Amino acid sequence: MKMMPDETRKGPWTEQEDILLINFVNLFGDRRWDFIAKVSGLNRTGKSCRLRWVNYLHPGLKRGKMTPQEERLVLELHARWGNRWSRIARKLPGRTDNEIKNYWRTHTRKKAQERKSVAEEGCNFSYPSLASPSWEYCPDMLWSVSVEESKMFLPYDDGTVLLTG
Repeated sequence: MKMMPDETRKGPWTEQEDILLINFVNLFGDRRWDFIAKVSGLNRTGKSCRLRWVNYLHPGLKRGKMTPQEERLVLELHARWGNRWSRIARKLPGRTDNEIKNYWRTHTRKKAQERKSVAEEGCNFSYPSLASPSWEYCPDMLWSVSVEESKMFLPYDDGTVLLTG
């Protein structure tokens, strides 16, 4: 691909570009991204350089799978703050807002929706037919019946119960 000298480069970063960006950030600091992009000769935008540094090259970044504690914290903070990824990332040192957002969208969203529906609806019961109800197991629920509610049940001799009222 032929490139003009003043044309902005797009697409994947090469290892040589990463090394060059790291050297210029070490020289000038992680501010003034437009300046770094220009003097480095990368033919990338300042925004592209900043995002590459923040999301991939910064030495303080954690790599690898989220720990169960981090996952739990993301769930709790998302329940409290919603999709405020930068705010959530401040509570998880070494994790970026982009990484947390991507993790949420690929791994955690389904788990959070399941927890929310169980919390809102309680246990989930489905009745494909009245003759043979199928009960889904609900481990987080404790079953208890008050004295008032117990008056609604009429026991039969064979051990079955009729719900009245």
